Amino acid sequence: MKLRDLLVKIGGTIDPASSAECEITGIASLHDALLGDLSFLANAKYTKQVETTRASAVLVHKDFAGKAPDTAVLIRVDSPDKAFAAAVPLFTLPPIVRKPGVHPTAVIGENVTLGKDVYIGPYAVIGDGAVIGDRTVIEAHVVVAEECVLAEDVHLYPMVSIRERCRLGKRVTIHNGSVIGADGYGYATSITAEGIKIDKIPQLGIVEIEDDVEIGANTTIDRARFGATKIGCNTKIDNLVQIGHNVRTGPCCGIVSQVGIAGSTHLGTGVMLWGKVGVAGHLTIADGVEVLANAGVPGDLRVPGQYIGSPAVPKREALRLFHMPRTVENLQKEVAELRAQLQALQSNQKSSES
Repeated sequence: MKLRDLLVKIGGTIDPASSAECEITGIASLHDALLGDLSFLANAKYTKQVETTRASAVLVHKDFAGKAPDTAVLIRVDSPDKAFAAAVPLFTLPPIVRKPGVHPTAVIGENVTLGKDVYIGPYAVIGDGAVIGDRTVIEAHVVVAEECVLAEDVHLYPMVSIRERCRLGKRVTIHNGSVIGADGYGYATSITAEGIKIDKIPQLGIVEIEDDVEIGANTTIDRARFGATKIGCNTKIDNLVQIGHNVRTGPCCGIVSQVGIAGSTHLGTGVMLWGKVGVAGHLTIADGVEVLANAGVPGDLRVPGQYIGSPAVPKREALRLFHMPRTVENLQKEVAELRAQLQALQSNQKSSES
């Protein structure tokens, strides 16, 4: 594909303009790119790689001030991420498309409602009374339990389990092995004449997932003890995340790998939890909070901004605390030097008096 044709599809301006006839044949990272490849710079951390890349063209922000080799054309765009995402389908194989139909090995319960152009794959199980929306794709070995409701254009990848009565909105995507609606952790402990007795607390609620949510592989979202565990629209959840019962997230949240959120915690709009963040139960996380990787959140975070550490504190405060030992060490050195100077002055004074 000529670069000029690519620009029609993704936008942007090129530097130098005379390179519009450059041939683009593939896509690759800055480090791995070869002649003919398109690459991109979205993180300033990799700016140096632009200077040495072998790519024929590199997507950069319109204000990019760096340099590229003479063999590479810079394509200046508002968002390199978005432009690259638009370019990828032009150079990759098309996605697998499932033709509507029910595989003969699938098990369909009684009183199931199937919408138009639904695909149900090998050995999938659809429980009694379930409702499956138009154009939904249910891959092999998926279980959709009794009385679940799936809206239009849902895609469930192999081995996903949706437990009874849970509800999924439009265009929800759930990747391999995730479990939606398993019982949350709830037990009552008592001491009797026979010893310690542990009784399971019934988990009577459901999970509700709103429109345009995507959930990664092997993630678990527990059903509510009562009412509903709710995932807000446009929220994106990574692999290996645990969300406890009665948790609620606002719209447009991001929850990254190995995050754990304990029961009844509420996340506001646009909350971002990076890898391995742990959030205690019954908390409120305000709109616009971003908790950085490995942080522990034991209490409410009611002010928007970045938080870090365990316990999590505002990033500015954390950096101050991080540098405090070095500051104290420097002060100790200064005090020692001042003491030495004072002692020298006192010795000189005594010598002159004598």
